[in-house]
Amino acid sequence: MEAVKLVVVFVLIIFALRKRISVAVTLFSAGLAVALLFWLPISSLLQGYWDLIKSERFITLTSVIILITILGTLLKELRFLDRLGKACQGLRGGSRTAVSILPGLVGLMPMPGGSLLSAPLVENVLKDGGYKPEFKVVANYWFRHIVEFFWPVYPGLILTGAITGMRIYDVSLLQVPLSVCMATIGYFFFIRKITPSGRSQESRLGRALLDMSRSLWPIVLAILIYAIFQINLAYAILLSLVLLTVTARPNKGQLVTALKSGLTIKLVFLVFGILSFQTVLELTGAIQSIPQLAVTFHLPSQLVIFLVCFTVGILTGMVSAFVGLGYTLLAGFLYQPELVPANILLAYLAGYMGMMLSPTHLCLILTNDYFGSQLARVYRLFIPPMLILVALGLLLYFSPWPGLFLPK
Repeated sequence: MEAVKLVVVFVLIIFALRKRISVAVTLFSAGLAVALLFWLPISSLLQGYWDLIKSERFITLTSVIILITILGTLLKELRFLDRLGKACQGLRGGSRTAVSILPGLVGLMPMPGGSLLSAPLVENVLKDGGYKPEFKVVANYWFRHIVEFFWPVYPGLILTGAITGMRIYDVSLLQVPLSVCMATIGYFFFIRKITPSGRSQESRLGRALLDMSRSLWPIVLAILIYAIFQINLAYAILLSLVLLTVTARPNKGQLVTALKSGLTIKLVFLVFGILSFQTVLELTGAIQSIPQLAVTFHLPSQLVIFLVCFTVGILTGMVSAFVGLGYTLLAGFLYQPELVPANILLAYLAGYMGMMLSPTHLCLILTNDYFGSQLARVYRLFIPPMLILVALGLLLYFSPWPGLFLPK
């Protein structure tokens, strides 16, 4: 019965988004609906909201989103993005190459809502091609998340190693073929639809790379500060933003425009709407209802693994959630009494699919809002390549590849 309630709420979420009701309002309302259906006392609900507002997670996430928005707008106002677009003309394929690599470079920094930082880059590269907003959303979103299967600083891989006991290096190597598959699929579905631009002269390659580095240094600096010093991500972005302001000396109008873009109630409520929905799921225990239902009916282990991680991924839109909760619930299938790399690969693939399709995923929501696109149309472009990725991942699961990572 609990699982049915959750399915009903999710259907209502999809319906509301199709009616173009704001994501913040939709998810906040969905949280209230879950609280009502699962008989969560009003005192517990209010306390949960208050704890969320005071939490480091909410404060940090809100700060990061605001600072990313300010940084991206300032880069645009200072014409860094225009220079970056011109620099890409020195790379073979021009716009095609830029769209395929720029979101991935930003993706090297494991940050919530990171697609929002690469969105202006993609927008600038594709601004003259007549591309629809939905196409820009999907191209940016797809290539932004390619590295998440194997990049060892991502929380998903770190948590996988901590929970299962598998070395992070081995987790990364086990899952890197999925990133290769994703890049290949992205080429056929998105990159080939971009008109090539720019010259391919070898003599211009070095100059193009130099111009790109000059345009991207604020983003690269934030990534390096965060990775090397392991400080709060908001501080890393803030420091990069301060240095950009000092060195580039934007005028008052440019600064005001950048600050207005980030310091909005809309962004704060968006973060609160998403996290409040996740908070209610945790308070009610609703998120565990579908996994428990799967186990009760003695479904095949592969189906249970897929269903559990996909469910957590699509409900939360977070890798850390489907790994942290899903892997713990699936301990008997993944790492107890012995490590099963194939099942770990399957679990990550399923959770990743759910996370990427989730209407609560910050990257999807923020870039959809940035480009002013319709989410239903975005899904129509995004779901077919996602299904192909899952099909290839299942082939990898049944191949000898995972067996190479069995404990010796």
